[in-house]
Amino acid sequence: MNSRRRNLSTTQRYVVLGLLSLCLGTVYAFVLWRTHSSAASSGNDSETSAAPDSPTAFNTVAPFTLTDSTGKTVTLDALLGKPWIVDFVFTRCTGPCPVVTSFMVKAQQMSKADDVRLVTITVDPEYDTPEVLSQYAQLIHADTQRWMFLTGPLDVITELLNKSFMVPIVKETGLPVGQSIVHRTNLSVVDAHGVVRGYYDGEHIEGVEQAVARARWLAQHPDASTPR
Repeated sequence: MNSRRRNLSTTQRYVVLGLLSLCLGTVYAFVLWRTHSSAASSGNDSETSAAPDSPTAFNTVAPFTLTDSTGKTVTLDALLGKPWIVDFVFTRCTGPCPVVTSFMVKAQQMSKADDVRLVTITVDPEYDTPEVLSQYAQLIHADTQRWMFLTGPLDVITELLNKSFMVPIVKETGLPVGQSIVHRTNLSVVDAHGVVRGYYDGEHIEGVEQAVARARWLAQHPDASTPR
């Protein structure tokens, strides 16, 4: 009888520990999500969300070599000459990435008459191969004549995003795949000379409208694309 009670008590302890671990895991995931959201919005204040005609400039994008969804090599030089709006997502994401992508689709529609490029850089290049990105582009009806989907070595993308776009990538192996990569969800506007000219909220239509307006103005005023 005492043995049965001890066994039952041990079982109960395991159940309690299991429930406690589950609760802690849920809280941890929530904290990461809030951290992610804070990081995503930290680049969207009045100082970084530059007005369309603002002379504000941030980092110059460092030279890079990546691969697009057709398997073609793309360098920074290939993107110079026109302003571009760039976002950072991954195709397996079950968090905010689908929202960001849907707003990039809106940006594509809103900038149809403008000489502006769109660029998506994956933060999960080990899975997001050119073939995967090609299927993704088709799924969202992207105009790949002016919207590029880029992938490449993880270290190259990590360094590019960290140093040029202020977008850190944090991998959390304990979370489900769709939530395992934490990164900012802002849109960056880059001018024709490869200089970042603003960061905008990629999860709300207001931020997308601001990003498109900024890129449109830079396209219409190429002489003003170089910060004074």
